[in-house]
Amino acid sequence: MEYDCSALPAETRKAILVNQIAAVPVLPTAALATPIAKPIQSAALPAVATAARRPPSDQERACADARLILIQHAIDLAGLQGRDKACQMLALQLLTGQASAELQMAARLANRRARTAAVSARTLYRWLSQYQTDGWSGLLPAEQTREVVAALDEDVAEVLARYHSRNALYRNLSVAAKEVTKDLGRTYDSWEQLYGRARRALAKVDKVKLIKARHSGSERAAKLPYKKRDTSMLRPLDVCLVDGHTFKAKVRHPDHGAPFAPEVTLVIDAATRRVCGWSASLSENTIAVGDAMRHAVGNAGVWAIVYSDNGAGERAKVFDCPVDGIMKRLGSDHRTGIAGHPQGHGLIERSWRTHMINVARRFGSYQGSDVDQGTLRKVRADIDKERRALKRAESSGGVVALTPKVPSWQQFLDAVEAGVAEYNACHRHRSLPRRADNKRMTPDEAWEAMFEPELQVKLDVQQLRMTFMPSVLRTATRGLVTLFNQDYTADELMGMAVDGKQVSVRYDIHDPSFVLIYTTAGEFVCQAKWDGRKGDYFPKAVIDHAREQRARRAVRRLEDKVELALREISGPPLAETLLLPEPSAPEVLVPIVVGTSFAEPLPTSHDEVEEVRATLRRPFFESESDRYEWLMGHRGEWSGEDTQWVRGYVAGAEYAGLREYFQSRGLAWDDDEAIFKSAR
Repeated sequence: MEYDCSALPAETRKAILVNQIAAVPVLPTAALATPIAKPIQSAALPAVATAARRPPSDQERACADARLILIQHAIDLAGLQGRDKACQMLALQLLTGQASAELQMAARLANRRARTAAVSARTLYRWLSQYQTDGWSGLLPAEQTREVVAALDEDVAEVLARYHSRNALYRNLSVAAKEVTKDLGRTYDSWEQLYGRARRALAKVDKVKLIKARHSGSERAAKLPYKKRDTSMLRPLDVCLVDGHTFKAKVRHPDHGAPFAPEVTLVIDAATRRVCGWSASLSENTIAVGDAMRHAVGNAGVWAIVYSDNGAGERAKVFDCPVDGIMKRLGSDHRTGIAGHPQGHGLIERSWRTHMINVARRFGSYQGSDVDQGTLRKVRADIDKERRALKRAESSGGVVALTPKVPSWQQFLDAVEAGVAEYNACHRHRSLPRRADNKRMTPDEAWEAMFEPELQVKLDVQQLRMTFMPSVLRTATRGLVTLFNQDYTADELMGMAVDGKQVSVRYDIHDPSFVLIYTTAGEFVCQAKWDGRKGDYFPKAVIDHAREQRARRAVRRLEDKVELALREISGPPLAETLLLPEPSAPEVLVPIVVGTSFAEPLPTSHDEVEEVRATLRRPFFESESDRYEWLMGHRGEWSGEDTQWVRGYVAGAEYAGLREYFQSRGLAWDDDEAIFKSAR
C-alpha cells in the first residue's frame, strides 16, 4: 500500500528517505576508474582552441574547486552504489542537510547559490561527465557573454552623440538632453525622462571611446592607460631631462624691485634623479636653458641624450642648428617630446613638487594651487598697496617700507641653491636602488654608486664658455657681419674662404664688444670687434636688448587694456548716416560715424556742487577694496551714495576675506559709529 507523506513532519519525512536509501541493495559494480588524459594530437586540434577562453578569474577557480570536491565524494560513493545511485544519494544528503558542513559549503560555491546547498542529481552527473572528459577545466562555469547594447532610440542617440563631443555646450548630459528636447519640439518638462534614458544607455557605452571623444591632448593621455619608461638600464650621463617652470612665489625683480614670478630651469640626470644644473631667469628663453645646460655640463659632464619639451627655450636654432648649434658642439643627441603630452617627461614634471614647489612654500608670497585663497588675497593687497605707495613716493620723495613677504633676488637664488642641495642629499627616491640597510638611495648616493669616470667627458672653463656661446648664421660682406643691428669688422673677413659666404657668428651674451667667426664646417676664422657703424653710440648687450623687447611687449599689453577700458566708457560708435555717392563717382562707400553726446544736467544747489567737487578730487580706483580703503580714510568727503555702497560692500565675500587686513589698519566697518549713521 502507498501513503501520501506530504502531511508528515519534516523530520519524519527525512527519516523515511534515509531508510529507503539504506534499503536499496548494493550492486557489485566495479569502482569508477580515474579518468586518464588522452594524448592530444596537434594536427587534429585547431590552433585557436587554446585561446578561445580567457583565463579564469578567482571566483571561477573557486567554483571549479568546489565542484571537484563534490565529484570526488560522488566517485567514492560510486564504488559501492554505482554512479547513478551515488549522484542521487549525494543530492539527497545535500537536500536534507545530512551532508557534512564542508560538502554543504562546496555545494553553495559550486552551484553559486548563497541561500541553499541543494544540487540536483542530474547536475552532479553532468559535472562528473565533464570532469571525465576535460578534467578540472571542464568544471569551470560557462563564460558569460557580453551584453550587447540594443539599438538606441533616435532621441537618446542624439543626446549621446552631442555628449560625445568637445563642444562646451554639451559637457553636461542634462544640458544635452534639454537641447535635444527643445530641438524636437517637445514639452520642456519632458527632458528629465529623456535624461534618465540617456544616462542608463551611457552606462553601457565603452569608456575608452567616451574619453577619446570628449578629451584631447594631455587631458586625454592622463585618463588612458600609459607605458612607464624603465630607467634601470641607464647609467649616469646617458640621458638628462631639461625643463623650466614658473616659480610659485613672487620675487623682487633684480633691476627695479617690483614683485614678479621668475623662471627656474633644471637639468636632471634620468638614471640617478640628481639635479645636476639649474638657472634662474626673468622668463623662459634660450639664455635660461643654455645657462642651465652650461651649469650641468660644468658640474657633471656631457650627456649622450638631452631630452626636453617643445618649449620656446629648448627648440630654438641656437640649440638645434645642424651647422653650429650648441648640441652639435657638445655631440649630444637632442630629443623633444610630443607637443601637448607632458606625460612623456613626467620624471621631471613630478619632481617639481618635491624640490622647487617646497622651496616656494618658504616665502610669504607663495601662490601655488593649494594656497589658502584668503591669505593669497591679503598678500596681493599688501603688494598692491606697496606699489601705490612707491608711486606716490616718486613725487613726494618719501620712504616706503617694503613688505617682507616678497624675498629679494639674492634670497631667492640662495633658497633655490639650498633646495637643490637638500633634494640631492636627503630625498630618498622610490625609483632608485636600495642600500644595504634596505633604504632607498638619495640622488647623490645613486650618482656615487653608479658613476663611471671613464665615461665622463668634462669641459674646462674656457671650453664651457666657447661651447655655450650662442651662434647665428650671417653672411660676411666687405669685411663685416651684422648682429642685432650692430656691425662687427675684421680684416680676415675679406678672405676668399668667407667673403660673401655664410659664417657662424658666436657671441657672448654679457660682453657685446666682440664676436667669434667660424666657418660652417666649424673652423675658427677670426675675432671680429664692434665697429659702431650702426646701432647705439655704445654697444648694446644681448641682455639689454632682450630687456627692451620685453618692456615694449609689456607696454603694448597695457595700452591694449587702456584702449579697452576707454571703449567701455565711451561706448560703441553709432552709424547714423550712410552717404551714397553718385554712380559715376570713384569714391568708396564709407559710413559716416556720428558721435553722440550724453549731456547731463548741471548741479544747481550748494550740496550738489560740493558733491561734484568731492567726486572730482577722488583718484581712479582699480578695485573695490581700493575704493573702500580710500573712503574709510576720507570720511569727511563722502557723497550721498557712499554709505549705501559701503554697506553693500561690507556685506560681501571680498570684505569678509580682507576683514582682518582692514582691522589691523583701523579701517574696519562699525555700525555703531555715529559718523557713518549721519552720512546717510
